[in-house]
Amino acid sequence: AGSCVLPHHNTFGKGWSAQLAAQLPQIVLLGIDERTGIIDDVAEERLLRWQVYGQGEATLYHQGTPAIYRKGQPFSIQQS
Repeated sequence: AGSCVLPHHNTFGKGWSAQLAAQLPQIVLLGIDERTGIIDDVAEERLLRWQVYGQGEATLYHQGTPAIYRKGQPFSIQQS
């Protein structure tokens, strides 16, 4: 599986996230708001742990279901 980053998620990225999820069902979509970044804090075998920094949110779409992470919240992406 792969991933696709949706920049400027809060201004226009969410507008096309549903269409991308439908076209790329096996791909993990990662929406990152403006004035927001994510850093890979820990890399372990087959697991990436990210931390949200900045003013906005990061939205992870896995199989069309969104999960929202805010400043300071960690999240993981399972690699298959």
